[in-house]
Formats: sequence, C-alpha cells, structure tokens
Amino acid sequence: MAPKDDFSRVRSPFEGTVVLLRAVEESDLPRINALIWDPEVSRHLALSWPEPLAGTRAWWESRRRDPSSSAFAIQTLAGELIGACSLEGIDPRVRSAALGIWIGAPWFGQGYGTDAVRTLCRFGLREMNLRRIGLAVYESNPRAIRSYRKIGFKEEGRRRGAHFEDGKPIDVLVMGLLAEDWNEA
Repeated sequence: MAPKDDFSRVRSPFEGTVVLLRAVEESDLPRINALIWDPEVSRHLALSWPEPLAGTRAWWESRRRDPSSSAFAIQTLAGELIGACSLEGIDPRVRSAALGIWIGAPWFGQGYGTDAVRTLCRFGLREMNLRRIGLAVYESNPRAIRSYRKIGFKEEGRRRGAHFEDGKPIDVLVMGLLAEDWNEA
C-alpha cells in the first residue's frame, strides 16, 4: 500500500513554477477589465479600444458557453490575479488549438508569462491530448516572441503588414508548437 502522503508529490496540471492557472470567476472581471485596458497591455492584443466591464462580462460568458475554448485566470502562487490565457478553437479531431495570453504590465519581464504559457501548453498537450498549439504575435512584442521560442514554438509564417500600430503597418508572426517540439524544462 502506498504511503498516505504519496499524492502530495503529484503536481496539479494547472500549477507552474511561479503561476497557477484557474477558472475565471465572476469576481475577477473588474480586475481583468482594469488590467487588460492598460495601453501597454492592450497594444499587443487584437483589441480595438477599451470595453466597459459589461464587455468583459460578455467575453467571460461567451467563453463559458463555448466548448471549443478553455479560458484561465493567471495568478501568482501567492494568489494575486495578474492576467489571463486561453486555448481557443480547440479541435479534438485534428488535436489542435490556438493559444492566447496577456499579463498585466506590472508583471512584465519577470517570467510569469513564460511560466503561464509553459503550464498551459503542458495542460493542452498532456491532459487534452493536443498535438499542435498555434498562435499569432505582433513583431513589436519581442518579449513574447522570446518567451514562445523558449518553450519550443517555431515561426511558421509571417503576415506582412497585417496589423497597424503607432501609425505604421507591422507584421504578425504565426508560430506553432508541435508536441515533439515542446520544451517543458
């Protein structure tokens, strides 16, 4: 018979090194709305302009109803909500999904985003049995691009001039992670 504390060594698939992914709760919506509409955050997202709290609520309700989407709040291990991430367009037939993530500006450059992406990919590849996770990232976000490459994402293409930022067109990089490319370390 296994020792009583044997399961205490099993890590949750939602726990990273510095973050924990969890369900987005209704009580999180005001904080999510405040964090995401910081111009330093929203400039790297496919969002047009700030939404009122009702818009964030509509997003949350739509994610809860959509079987091809899994959205998560990102919190520090100490319990502070710092962002959100998701797997979208989940297609179990071809075992693929698209990844989306944002982190609040006060936590940029501290490894939270990389850990959240690594944790989300581990969940998608191991628990959901995905074979491929894709994403799109603006070329003006080198911090995110470095993070994705650390985990094993590879550039698969470039949509030239597909986004407009600061008065000029910029490229959107298309990146993908195959199960065999994943760097869990």
